[in-house]
Amino acid sequence: MCGITGALDRVGAVAPEAMAANVAAMTRQLFHRGPEVGGLEVVGRCGLGHRRLAIIDLNPRASQPMTTADRKLWLVYNGEIYNFQELRAELEAAGCVFATTSDTEVLLHGWRVWGEAMVARLRGFFAFGLWDQTTQTLFLARDRFGKKPLFYHDDGRLFLFGSEIKAMLAWPGFERRVDLSVIHDYLTYHYCIGEESAFAGVRKLPPAHYMVVRPGEATRIERYWRLAEVDPSQGGRPVEELALELVERLDEAVRCRLIADVPLGAFLSGGVDSSAVVARMATMSSQAVKTFSVGFDIEGFDETPFALQVAERYGTDHRSFIMGYDLVAELPRLIWHYGEPYADSSALVTFALSREIRKHVTVALTGDGGDEVFLGYSRYLRFRDFVERWRQGIRPRLPYEPLMAGEGIQLRDHYGRWIGSFREEHKQSGYGPALAEHLLTTSLDRLGLRLEDADPSTAMDLAARVEMGGYLPDDLNVKADIATMAVALEGRSPFLDHEFADWGASLPQDRRVFERHGQVQTKALLKMAMEPYLPHEVLYRRKQGFSVPVKHWMRYEIRDFMIETLTSQRFRERGLINARFVSHLLDRHLSEQEDHGTRLWGLLCLELWHQTFIDRSEEGPMDINVMNGSSEMRLAS
Repeated sequence: MCGITGALDRVGAVAPEAMAANVAAMTRQLFHRGPEVGGLEVVGRCGLGHRRLAIIDLNPRASQPMTTADRKLWLVYNGEIYNFQELRAELEAAGCVFATTSDTEVLLHGWRVWGEAMVARLRGFFAFGLWDQTTQTLFLARDRFGKKPLFYHDDGRLFLFGSEIKAMLAWPGFERRVDLSVIHDYLTYHYCIGEESAFAGVRKLPPAHYMVVRPGEATRIERYWRLAEVDPSQGGRPVEELALELVERLDEAVRCRLIADVPLGAFLSGGVDSSAVVARMATMSSQAVKTFSVGFDIEGFDETPFALQVAERYGTDHRSFIMGYDLVAELPRLIWHYGEPYADSSALVTFALSREIRKHVTVALTGDGGDEVFLGYSRYLRFRDFVERWRQGIRPRLPYEPLMAGEGIQLRDHYGRWIGSFREEHKQSGYGPALAEHLLTTSLDRLGLRLEDADPSTAMDLAARVEMGGYLPDDLNVKADIATMAVALEGRSPFLDHEFADWGASLPQDRRVFERHGQVQTKALLKMAMEPYLPHEVLYRRKQGFSVPVKHWMRYEIRDFMIETLTSQRFRERGLINARFVSHLLDRHLSEQEDHGTRLWGLLCLELWHQTFIDRSEEGPMDINVMNGSSEMRLAS
């Protein structure tokens, strides 16, 4: 796990000395992602920078930028390739000679033997930039689910890329401008969805895509993978048979993620997915698995008792941490690390726990992706039931009408209300002059058209596929990557193994969700498969997730700071949200007549992002206190 960055001078206007100095400045912004060692190389028109967190082959010979013996290929890479040993054997058979035992070197030789087709052979998570000096080609690629980030800027003269936007901001003269269309979407989803970023001129390479950049040529972006579609032939298989196969496939996905030359552990929330990963890890480890859980000392916000049940069953070396309301004091630091407007409040929990985990291990397995692959969210079941009524002609009205002429209410409009924060009626009454023109488009267009094809037998599967194109890469994976890499911790997700996910996604909806123990269960196949290995209470309790007390924070711990920030002249002058609407949200929330905690949190994070990245150019978090007290966690007794 590392931080990567680089620049390509398309027109030959940057002197080598300037290229080296500028790429060095970009690389420094990624120090936290790889605090062990940094590297820099300028080769012709291309400059590459790297910060390393060594996981496989700890020898300095595996440092980056890495090159071939003839020094014609250069690489910066972030991630892990789990099938690198098999690929290495193929490449050695083809005559390639290796100088290290790292997975990094496989990419260099793979490019020379397979070219662009190499990416489809990789099993793992990754983002990398490879410079071919002979063909003057910069080749960039990102893993299938977008576990690893990759941003870029291309103005026709200069091409920049990096693991985080902060790297590009360090290039001298880089203009910091806000893309208001992205802010429009952010207010709906509370994350920046799609290929654009909040900074005008900065984009994301989409998951499962690669990019070819050459001086004097148009940039080419290609998709190399799509999630498997449902295979109807699987519908006739007994769920008992599928449950056994699921365990076998999960085992294989977990096993290959245990390859490391550093200590490993696991996040253990007490939910089904992370508990399943820990249960299977325990059968493969000769030592007690190191597990970590976190909760609040607040009723309704603590899953640690369920995590403890799993830990005790498998004799793990378990640590449970308890947080209080003062965790919110970490907000300015989180705003800095995330780099874009981002308001998933559970990132505070993930960040705080990752910091504690890093004191004990360098790699931690997670349960991320299980809900998307095996249909675990209750909203999927709700959507299925809604679609059934919809197809019967029962079509509820919404408290607004679309502004686009001729556009009627669609299924996605209803689904969007369940997952969105600022709904269309909030935008229509709340937008200020800076965002007014965006009322002519709806952010729900980001959900695409697949939901409109849903019937009760496919609705849950289609909802999951839509979210795997947005919510998973742009919220969940962003949360995990930034929170873990902020403290130089590598997170690995067996459920996002593409071979395992392809198998799960190929199963018809009724093979993944069905009645068990007297009621229809989300993620029923996974729960059934894990019944021999996990307590019934862990499997069949109500899903909770990493929830945080945002509503409480806004009314008490950071009330004064929130009011001061959202009613400030600086916030009003941005023209994003009109003052009357903000006052309405504040009054209704603080009087406890309505819960607008998440909306106010989204506005607060947006304003702090502006103050951190647009109003100033200094590095690091803003030195502000959002509340009194400390944010220390304590080890549970």
